[in-house]
Amino acid sequence: MCIGQRMEAVIVQAKEALGENDCKKALKLLKLYKSQVDNGSCSDPELYKVFADAYLEDGQLDKAYPCLVKSCELDPQGTKTGTDQFFTLGQVVGGPDGIQLISQGIENVSNEGGDNLNGEQVNKIVGGLLSMIEIWMTDLCMEPEAESQCEELINKALEITERGSPDVLATLGSIRISQQKFNEACEAFSLAWELFEKKKDEISNNLDSESSGANELVELLQPLLSLAKMCIEVGLYEIALKVIGAVRDIDEDNIEGYYLEGFTTYMIAKVGTFQQQNPTVEMKPETIYEFNQHIQEIALNLEDEIVNGLIQDARISLSFAVKIGEASDPNDEVVSEIVAGANSVLQEIGGEVDAKILMKIKKGEPLEDIEANLDDEFESDNDI
Repeated sequence: MCIGQRMEAVIVQAKEALGENDCKKALKLLKLYKSQVDNGSCSDPELYKVFADAYLEDGQLDKAYPCLVKSCELDPQGTKTGTDQFFTLGQVVGGPDGIQLISQGIENVSNEGGDNLNGEQVNKIVGGLLSMIEIWMTDLCMEPEAESQCEELINKALEITERGSPDVLATLGSIRISQQKFNEACEAFSLAWELFEKKKDEISNNLDSESSGANELVELLQPLLSLAKMCIEVGLYEIALKVIGAVRDIDEDNIEGYYLEGFTTYMIAKVGTFQQQNPTVEMKPETIYEFNQHIQEIALNLEDEIVNGLIQDARISLSFAVKIGEASDPNDEVVSEIVAGANSVLQEIGGEVDAKILMKIKKGEPLEDIEANLDDEFESDNDI
């Protein structure tokens, strides 16, 4: 076997290892060619691509980055290595260069599919358009053409998907919030949830027949969590709680799901108290958006039975988030931020719920007994 054939065989074996979610094995197989990749002496884009995939799977973005760059440079049309690296690198780079890379990826996919794009190719193009919108709304948000670019890109995505993609509709809602078109944002989020719910149910119903279904459900988590947060921004609390319920169906102990559930319930209590104090104020989406900037100024009316009940529910959810966080990796920055946010709200509403009560809730013990314990605990905290 010649050197070129040996390298090809190793690349195939490494891809197989990655297909089995074994990036360590893939990197071990590729070790023989690491020096060539590090010094850039190899001219095979596939070697750089498989190294990049292995590094990304292993969480080593710093090492994946130069491999992605080299793979794109050596195979600008993606004829040997495909198109994924253009989208990945574009998201990593961001800014104008990121836009250019993602545009190249979209062009390559379009050229590959021609007039008969398959479902996977459509998803790649739509994903690329949404990634470009994200860059325009973040890195390039101060550019004068940012809004018009977002409009052009979202309209393309809506046309391609025939307004049938929940991800596209969620992004449309995000754009409308930035334009302060809150009613249109609410409409987009409501439609996005309907489509996400339908998609989740379809995947769940096919779990027995398709082994990939579990992974597809997990892939819904982040889009659902993002949608829940945007719904909270505009006061779509009922939809937000439904979205969070879907998250919990997929991942019962999702820490962000617990946090958002608690925070949403807390916000409902805040809005309820505000409406009691200001009965003539109509709580429109734009009013809620403004209200969000002043939530700390609203003192909760705990004498009100409904508000008090909501606060107890919020304490439970936020306490579960804290407990899950305490059992997680202490170096996980995302988890640490969620725990800090949960503790901040808990300080205002009576502190953490006792671990014994949380255990009873987890076991599904009678609600009346739990509520009595919560009331006693809350009164005790307020007496101190």
